Amino acid sequence: MTHDTMNASNPIHRAGLILVKIQRFFLFYLFLVLVVAMLFELLVRFFLKQSIFGLSDFIGFASVWLYAIGAALASYDRTHIKAEFVNVFAKSPRVRNMCRLVSALVSAGMSMIFTKWSWDLCVYSVSVGEVTQAYPVPKVIFQSSFFVGGILMVIYFLWEAVDCWNDFKNNA
Repeated sequence: MTHDTMNASNPIHRAGLILVKIQRFFLFYLFLVLVVAMLFELLVRFFLKQSIFGLSDFIGFASVWLYAIGAALASYDRTHIKAEFVNVFAKSPRVRNMCRLVSALVSAGMSMIFTKWSWDLCVYSVSVGEVTQAYPVPKVIFQSSFFVGGILMVIYFLWEAVDCWNDFKNNA
């Protein structure tokens, strides 16, 4: 994986690398917390035949953060799910790069729409005072994962588009 638009002396690149390190740390920490919470819930249910009130809600909401930030990190790593069959039909590097560029731009555009929707969801949630069922925790804490993940995905898809554009220009 290369990110051609970034270099070590570029302050934006350094900030991007710090952001990615924060994401990786957050994912590791969140995964660890979720594993412990699920194991604890499982043991309590098995031995005590009861459930811990609100823990399954916490696990579900925390999992959403894991998915959203994980999806954003996959966008950065360029390991998100793709259906690239252009390489089978197109032999020209220029055509391949143009298809990659279009794909990155469509992905960025769709991520922008998704991010706008998630922002609207967060604003609505705050305006009506939504809280979780088990405890009075504002739902926006969990719903904002879509917004944060969406912003990161937009940034990463736009970086990918810039790289694809550079590849397209260089293969003229």
